[in-house]
Amino acid sequence: RKIFIAFSYWEQLTAATNNFLDLTALAAYGGRQVVVPFVKNSRLYGFATNKQFETLELYYNVSALNHTLRSRGHGTLISWKEFQDVCQGKLDVVVRFDYTKLRKYHQAKRPFFPCHNATISAGIKVDRTVCMNVFAVKSDEQFENKVIERLPCVGLDQWRGSNAETSYRAQFKLSPNVTNRLHSGEAAIFFNAKLLHVARDFITTRLGLLFISVHIRAEKILRNGRHIKNMATVKKCMSNLTARVQRYMNDSTTPVPVFLASDFAEFGSASIGANTPREKSESLRNILAPLKPIVFQPSAYNLTDRGAVAIVEMNILVSAERLFVLGGGTFQWWILTQFIDKNNIDRKSTIKCRNKMCNTLCDLHHF
Repeated sequence: RKIFIAFSYWEQLTAATNNFLDLTALAAYGGRQVVVPFVKNSRLYGFATNKQFETLELYYNVSALNHTLRSRGHGTLISWKEFQDVCQGKLDVVVRFDYTKLRKYHQAKRPFFPCHNATISAGIKVDRTVCMNVFAVKSDEQFENKVIERLPCVGLDQWRGSNAETSYRAQFKLSPNVTNRLHSGEAAIFFNAKLLHVARDFITTRLGLLFISVHIRAEKILRNGRHIKNMATVKKCMSNLTARVQRYMNDSTTPVPVFLASDFAEFGSASIGANTPREKSESLRNILAPLKPIVFQPSAYNLTDRGAVAIVEMNILVSAERLFVLGGGTFQWWILTQFIDKNNIDRKSTIKCRNKMCNTLCDLHHF
């Protein structure tokens, strides 16, 4: 048996899930399996460094996911215990990826070469470490046969997925055996059933059948907007959003509750970019106060993990009759596409969501 284990998947829930699925696609060529990651606060890791880590089961039905991976030609999954049984506490080789563009890459360096051994936890020993430039090795065949030499137990120091359109990911042309590649956008069908139950219970007890959803990713306004200088722009965008929601509420013949999920909430985004909005959360909530928004309280359901909370909030958001979004980002895009697919909305509707000042600002409905 041949195995890949990634030490980390770099990003948060949406992108990390996509990176994880990319690794199962890469594993297909060499007939490898991928070790089921541990999770903590919306991120995926190869090793659990303390008892606060849980397995991927916290987020996804791993058995159902594994079945779909197999049916689509991806490499399948192997448990941590099985990995230990096969590799006996040792990795034959660890790969570190170098994202330096070839025009800047030192010509004296080969596409891949031995480098300083990686230090990892969990009592795992490493025989040797190889550094590899992602722009010099694009073939999964070359990677399997030359870089890792078909060795059985292979670790990846940090795995950012594979996408030739971005310069900060691997550039592999993946195996043609993966005919219908699985991406994170489809992963919602594998969400943990307990988390889906929590979402349904919250809707029943706090919102009812008809409600409005609002999702705000303030950090993406700060990071991605072309002319964004400070929090003043975030507040202006939020004021515009609030006005939109109020207009819809005023037109409604009956009172409609508003559900709010945002990155500046306690269990919101764990990225560094969310710190600034979180520090200003009180003033941001004041802007939204006229909507009298209802927020999810994880403590009521004994949830303490950001990723688990994100999945619950996502499922509440997409169950609304109308969805308002602000800010953008991969997680918000996942929410939008789920809402669109669930309500048979034309995907071209998302074009109007792009906003020069706010990055993303729009509302969608299913009637």
